[in-house]
Amino acid sequence: MAAIDHIVVAAPDLEAGTAAVEALVGMRAAPGGPHPGVGTRNTLMSLGDDVYLEIIAPDPEQPAPANPRPFGIDSLSRPKLVTFAVHASDGETIDDVVAAMRVCGEDPGEIISMSRVKPDGEELHWSLTLSPAGLAEGAGLAPFVIEWGDTTHPATVTPTGCTLVSLAGTHPDTDHIRALHAAIGIDIDVNAGDSVNLEATLDTPNGRVTLR
Repeated sequence: MAAIDHIVVAAPDLEAGTAAVEALVGMRAAPGGPHPGVGTRNTLMSLGDDVYLEIIAPDPEQPAPANPRPFGIDSLSRPKLVTFAVHASDGETIDDVVAAMRVCGEDPGEIISMSRVKPDGEELHWSLTLSPAGLAEGAGLAPFVIEWGDTTHPATVTPTGCTLVSLAGTHPDTDHIRALHAAIGIDIDVNAGDSVNLEATLDTPNGRVTLR
């Protein structure tokens, strides 16, 4: 029903977050653009044909947003892999994926429309789910859902050289998370733990590395 769309590193500062990822993987993410009204901006790099890495941080050129920035950015002291997004597979829609998640007792929130302007001036449009609890805190192993519509997928227009090998993590309620993943058709190694943690294994110019 769904496939991993992108993984998200949140950081208190975009330059520092981008530099930290570059030091780990051996290549630099490209500027993405600001998220108007959200108070953030990002850099991006491809991790495969239809999956990418987003580094997101406060945008000092925007006024402070009315609501907290997503993924717990406002309380972070260092860059952190906080969550991931999925997109619907062929023949399915964002609504189908959301419905399947709700059947499992996981409410990803309402579907909202967003946009940003790339450095070359192109305006991108997409839809995603917005859960006050999930996006505010960084949902970890419960993904949010995204749909790009007619917009070019970022994985095809951002720097290449790294590949996502796998995702893994820990969660206090493994039964729930495993059932959720099975319902939407994604395969992630989930083990029991006192807290929610996510890690990604990548093949990179620096060899195989783990992003946390």
